Amino acid sequence: MEISREEEALKAYVKLLTGQGVSQRMLIQREFTIIRLSAFLKDIPCAGSEYRQAVDRFIASIDTAEIPMVLPVVREFFSFWVRDIKAIAAMSQAKVFNGNVPMATTTQDELFKHWYDLDKTMMSTTEKSIMEAFLTASEAKGFDAAAFKERMRMAKHLLVSLRQVPHKQSHSYRQTVDRNLPLFNALGTQHAFLSVAREFYYFWRGDMLKPQHVQPHTKPQVKTLAMAMAA
Repeated sequence: MEISREEEALKAYVKLLTGQGVSQRMLIQREFTIIRLSAFLKDIPCAGSEYRQAVDRFIASIDTAEIPMVLPVVREFFSFWVRDIKAIAAMSQAKVFNGNVPMATTTQDELFKHWYDLDKTMMSTTEKSIMEAFLTASEAKGFDAAAFKERMRMAKHLLVSLRQVPHKQSHSYRQTVDRNLPLFNALGTQHAFLSVAREFYYFWRGDMLKPQHVQPHTKPQVKTLAMAMAA
C-alpha cells in the first residue's frame, strides 16, 4: 500500500533524529506532534502557503501552553514534507535537529516591561525604514484601527527584540519569536503575534525594502523565502 506524503516525511524525520541521538522520550513527543499535525495536512497542495494555513489550524486546536513546544517541530518537519533535501542537509549541519526547545533568556516580567515601554523606545534610521515599509503594507490590507495598532506594536516589539541578533538568519529570528511567545500567550494574542512575525521576517531581512523585490525576475527568490519561513 502506498504511504502518504506525511507518513513518508515522518519516517525520514524520525530516522534523522534517531541518528543524531535524540532521546526516545523526545522522539515520541515529536512524533505525536506530527501525527496530530498530519490530520490538517491531509490532501492539501504541497506548498508553503498551504502548510502555513494548516499549521495555523493545528495551533488553534491545541492548548496555548503547547505552542512553544510544537513550533520547532512543525518548522523542522516542513522541509521533510516538501522533500527539500538541501534545506534538511543545511539544518542538520547547523545542528538544528537537536531535539531541544531553546530556553527563554528573558523573564515574563522583562517581556512585559519591554512591551509597555515601547512608546519610549527610540528607533534607528534603519529601524524606522523597516517599520514604515511594514506600516504601508499593513495599511494596504485594510485592518480596522485596533488590529492595525496592535500589528504595529507587535512588529516594533519584535524589531527591538532583534537588536541583539548579529546575523539576519531565519533560525535566529525564529528563536527570538519563540522567546517572546510567553508575553503574547499571557496577553491572549499569540496567534496574531505569530501571524505578524511571519510577515515581518521579510521586512526585517530587508527583502521588502528592495525595489527589485516586485520585479518578475525575483519571484523565484521570494518563493524560496516563503518556503523557508513556512511555519
